[in-house]
Amino acid sequence: METKNVHLLLVEDNPNYLEELIELLKEDFGYQNIETAVSAKEATEKLQNPFDIIVADMRMEADDSGFAVLEEVQSRNLSSFVIILTANDSVTDCRDAFKKGAWDYISKNMKGDVFEILDKSIKEAITDFNSWGNVKNDRWIEKNREHLEDQYWGKYIAVINQTVIEVADTEEELNQKIEERKLRRFLTTIRKIDEFKPIDELIKQGESDTLEFKSTLRWDIEKYHKNEKLKFNVLKTIVIFLNSQGGTLLIGVEENGNIFGLEKDISFLETLDKFKQTLSNFIYDRIRAGFPQYIKVRIETLETKEICIVDVKRSLKKSFLKTEKGLEFYIRVGNTSRGLTIPEIHDHFS
Repeated sequence: METKNVHLLLVEDNPNYLEELIELLKEDFGYQNIETAVSAKEATEKLQNPFDIIVADMRMEADDSGFAVLEEVQSRNLSSFVIILTANDSVTDCRDAFKKGAWDYISKNMKGDVFEILDKSIKEAITDFNSWGNVKNDRWIEKNREHLEDQYWGKYIAVINQTVIEVADTEEELNQKIEERKLRRFLTTIRKIDEFKPIDELIKQGESDTLEFKSTLRWDIEKYHKNEKLKFNVLKTIVIFLNSQGGTLLIGVEENGNIFGLEKDISFLETLDKFKQTLSNFIYDRIRAGFPQYIKVRIETLETKEICIVDVKRSLKKSFLKTEKGLEFYIRVGNTSRGLTIPEIHDHFS
């Protein structure tokens, strides 16, 4: 953030002083993006648009108008720096301003050039922002990470004033949305909620409690034809991951780590998109309860062959697989999967 692209809101009810303030900030100090309000009420209405710095007079339509603006910024969790600029300064007001979260408190009556002091304060706020970023957003994201993972797992989110304002599958797509909305980049925190490991790293790890390989979705390698029953092996693994600590399933990779690819599965579906949609439909139709937020399906290419990666997050709800026999419940026991009977399910939840 630099002086020329800082967005300022000046809240001042003295028209002559406001005009002088605007002129000096623009011509002498280089600030280009300045909006004004002549009352706390008008300033509050303008806060729907994000500002980097708010300079507020203390006494306007009420003696505590500056505090009203400051308190509104705090109540909305806004990331703006607030500077109180007042001619009716007092030790009590100064103390209260800092207790309420003001960045600075400047008296119009103090010795020296008040406008230079104000410019220095604004530049110090810019330096603080450039050094530490948006700490409020960062803290909010960490505090609410579990909730954000449930809602936006595997997504890129844009956060302004501790609120998610845009979501996208890729950082490029998210940046485009931000540009289209002309959002303030310096108030925007971009984060990816949970990281997906690259396919080559996963294969090198080998199978484990949280990583499993399947050669195909429905293609029978031994009999060399489509076998609809094979899809239940894939779905069973997903259910196990949902019911345990989560995990990743690779389709198109053999148990020994050799890459088989999706070519045979795609051969009777025509395209990768149809393969992905077919798998998603299987998950939706066969896994009872709503789990789309816990399951992400992606396709990657390795050694010229496509591989499907199904990332599964642990669900607080228990997942059942719908089969011809009815609803089946699976968990991981050691290195193997196990289906539980009704009495065993009861004991498992007890």
